[in-house]
Amino acid sequence: MRTDWVFRQAKLLEAGVYPDKRIVLTRQQLQQIVRNFRAPVPIFVEHCPSPVLLGWVQKVWVEGDSLYGLLALFPEADALLRRLRVRGLSVGLSPALNTLHEVSVTGNPRVASAQLFAQTKEAQTMTNLPADWNPETQDCETAHESALTERVRTLEVQLRQFQAHAQVERWVSEGRIAPVQAPLAEALLMSDETLAVRFHGQEQSVSALFRQFVESLPKREWLAETAPVPNTPAPDFSAEELAFLQQVFPDLNPDEILRQKEVR
Repeated sequence: MRTDWVFRQAKLLEAGVYPDKRIVLTRQQLQQIVRNFRAPVPIFVEHCPSPVLLGWVQKVWVEGDSLYGLLALFPEADALLRRLRVRGLSVGLSPALNTLHEVSVTGNPRVASAQLFAQTKEAQTMTNLPADWNPETQDCETAHESALTERVRTLEVQLRQFQAHAQVERWVSEGRIAPVQAPLAEALLMSDETLAVRFHGQEQSVSALFRQFVESLPKREWLAETAPVPNTPAPDFSAEELAFLQQVFPDLNPDEILRQKEVR
């Protein structure tokens, strides 16, 4: 059985109100999750159970109003997460919100502070692997080099897709691009990293140059756009109207009437 795990601590969840899920998590519920925890809990990508398994959650605990965990990652998964600078985490809980079913790496965590921390320096050992988990039949074992290479390649594509989607969502929310431009923006961010163009004497990938271009655009509120107001002449009285007003209402200021007409 393999022993070359990379152990990293992580913040998984925090007590608070989650309006999009219509739930409220208390510190007492976090403590219940700890009491119900049974190691190991799998670590996936974006809550998608698949051959792309990143590792296992070994233990969890509560500090303050937050739930923390010790994660055992496969070395190749840890190396890829570091290279892509992916740190966000999301959790899958039971309907009763008292049991941790899985943890996922995500490019768009619901809890902004939920993330992987640095590798722990304390000596750790991997225990309590599932009884039916056979490393000889899983594509996460280093003995199968071709399977490992394919798994890492698949994982990298998935993570880049999630990162691109999260980045485009941020650009749309900031008003840097219009919603209708989102699919094209994602496609450009997912373009082959080996495709380079020369700009200002330097070669850069198409995706990197496109990212710089969008970041240089001003923020705007697309939904707040209004149609231009046509130029109309300011209201005024004719000579006959002005003479009538002065004759019938000598104490009334015609300019005040004009201001009222402009407001209306």
